[in-house]
Amino acid sequence: MKYICLLIFLITHQFAFSQQNDFIPIKNKHEIEQKLNNHSLKLNTIYSDFIQEKHLAYLNDIIISKGKFWFKKENQLRWEYNTPYKYIIALNHGTFTIKDGDDIKEYDINSNKAFQEVNNMIISSVRGTLLKDNKFTISLYQNKSSYLVKLIPKNKEMTKVLKAIELYFSKSDLNIFKVKMIENEDDYTVISFTNKKINETIPATIFNLN
Repeated sequence: MKYICLLIFLITHQFAFSQQNDFIPIKNKHEIEQKLNNHSLKLNTIYSDFIQEKHLAYLNDIIISKGKFWFKKENQLRWEYNTPYKYIIALNHGTFTIKDGDDIKEYDINSNKAFQEVNNMIISSVRGTLLKDNKFTISLYQNKSSYLVKLIPKNKEMTKVLKAIELYFSKSDLNIFKVKMIENEDDYTVISFTNKKINETIPATIFNLN
């Protein structure tokens, strides 16, 4: 459970309720869901820089981390934190690996139901297919430039760690550009993706940390 909580806090991709007031509910929800789902099917690889901002009620300063992100369809993913510390999380064909300095720990996702759930949630967040997941209560909103998908976990155990998820998609290309997580009323994390490259070749060695 320790690493599951850590993974949720660090990742996911991919959250708090939006503080922006210009988002309005989408009436034709199914049309937008279908549009985002269709786009997700076209995503084979994603490479991006990211900035993570962690807001904690007991700290005056925001904790800012920076790094790089890779995703390769179907189930390969790498989060690499470079600033202010070096830390890597990788999912590679059923293996979950954490590299902290020279220390490397590997886990078989398929041997642990909780890891399976986290793996599925991360991959679904990246690909935008969480909209199909019946484990969440889903609401859709929009403003002039973006779609906002709000997800509230139905599972009581998950709500102890994760209260809500927000996924932000650009209307121009339908790619996700921001993820926000709420842990409780005062603590939340925002991850913004920049310099995205879609469907470019990613070497298999990127996902192997050994």
